[in-house]
Amino acid sequence: MCKLLSGLVLSAAIASGASAPSFAADYYGAEPPAQVHAKALVPACEDARVLAQVEDQFEYGAAYMLKADLSINEFRDPFEKAYFPKDEDHQIERRYCQGEVVLSNLQKHTIYYVIAHPLGYASIGWKAEGCVLGLDKWYVYGANCQSLRRF
Repeated sequence: MCKLLSGLVLSAAIASGASAPSFAADYYGAEPPAQVHAKALVPACEDARVLAQVEDQFEYGAAYMLKADLSINEFRDPFEKAYFPKDEDHQIERRYCQGEVVLSNLQKHTIYYVIAHPLGYASIGWKAEGCVLGLDKWYVYGANCQSLRRF
């Protein structure tokens, strides 16, 4: 009886394992897991608050520096390029990001932005700054947004 019961359990285990999908560790086309920094003082690149701050900065610059009636209609595929935590040698935590924006004139541009802590108002909290490639007329962020690209 014991052999029969163990044979049934083994058969059931094999059958259930054969019907369950299996995934290879190196599955082609699989998305890499999102980077998680549990103790980060800065929000993620796709955080709505970050995107809103970058959008506000761009719209202010477009009106007063470019003298253009432009706004950001959409952010597409923001991702993290680099993350530098605060440590004893670096007092500012930074997250470098990149994505694509669709402007109100329907043109698409690459955008680079950095989120830094503690560079918020009166050095409290974080601040996000962005540069839309091709629209930094005075090279505030260097040629081709170089100081925000970094990597």
